[in-house]
Amino acid sequence: MNHDPTTDRARRRLRRRLGALGLTTGLALTATACSTTSAPQADGPSATTAPHGYVAGATESQEPQLGLLAVAATGETALHDLLTGETTDLDRVDAAEHAATDGRFLVTSDGERTTVVDGGSWTVDHGDHTHYYAAEPRVVGTLEGGGPVQVHSSETMTTIAWPERGEAVVLDRAALGRGELDETARLDASVLLPLGEHLVATEGDTVRVLDTDGEPTGSTGSTGSTSAGQACTDPAGGIVTRAGAVVGCADGAVVVDEAGGNSFVALPDDAERPTDFAARAGRPTVAGVAGDTGFWLLDVRERAWQHVATERPLRAVVAVDDQDEHVVAVDDAGRVVVVTASTGKVATTDPLVDGDRAPLLQLDAQRAYVADPSGDVVHEIDFADGARVARTIELPFAPVAFAEVGL
Repeated sequence: MNHDPTTDRARRRLRRRLGALGLTTGLALTATACSTTSAPQADGPSATTAPHGYVAGATESQEPQLGLLAVAATGETALHDLLTGETTDLDRVDAAEHAATDGRFLVTSDGERTTVVDGGSWTVDHGDHTHYYAAEPRVVGTLEGGGPVQVHSSETMTTIAWPERGEAVVLDRAALGRGELDETARLDASVLLPLGEHLVATEGDTVRVLDTDGEPTGSTGSTGSTSAGQACTDPAGGIVTRAGAVVGCADGAVVVDEAGGNSFVALPDDAERPTDFAARAGRPTVAGVAGDTGFWLLDVRERAWQHVATERPLRAVVAVDDQDEHVVAVDDAGRVVVVTASTGKVATTDPLVDGDRAPLLQLDAQRAYVADPSGDVVHEIDFADGARVARTIELPFAPVAFAEVGL
């Protein structure tokens, strides 16, 4: 493994502490209004005076505790700490055929069961400041039923959906963090998203806003009705952003704001629709593959689409949504492609992964990580520096499921 945690990573830590990406204000407020050293243990003597943001059993830090959580085809599971370079083996899980992550939990599934793995680190964004937590990583448990899977979380809820089965569950987020699978609702829905104190769910070709028990709310959408919901033909793909929840439709997307109001953002006629969306955590602009033509950007705040053509078809794409509007993708030649949407500049790597297989792509505010299920390495890409390969990280096995945690 080529790893130098005291140079490249250390410089980025310093830049973050000096205010990169607007974190100076958040850290200053955290230092005054919240604890930034460690949270007291739930049974400790200071439990009655826990600071704002306190999470039982977790340690709080002044920077994200980032790691790569990976699962092998045989079910071996390991967590690689991106700050220290150490790799920790976790309990074995069922062989993973499908996977999804919310930035803390990695959810894997086969044809019969779904497994939840806690990466042990996460970020809580309170708007004017941010908390970074770490706890013990572990395998939480399993749910009956398998197939392709999606997972999304708020501070209080985690939703897991199986689109092909049209089924979804709501789990208590605090219990999940304690290692318990506490199911609070189960719905017939191909997409289920937690948004504030609401759930956004698909019911056939309709997007509805529900309460936390899965019951209809009195929210009024753009239709002017409290119960009609918003039409959405062939719903597929969902994501929660800072500006609202998004559900993809055959001819556009439904956006639901935190008040429960909804609007439809239409794609151009005959456009190749995206069937999945991906973005850096907490950002309002998301990306989705546009067939073989390139990718779509959806600015959720502005309710606007932008199509960006690429030289080759893409296998995966994620919007960084930083100041330069970087977008990171992997094309069908196995190259990492970085598009700077603000200028149109494109940078590519040499082929790094098998272009015929779906790549495993994750990113944070500074780096992107791409893994190839046929190899036991992860490539760390500095997308702001011409798609430079910053380092290559060795894992103890070839990952078939993969998540960056601590986001």
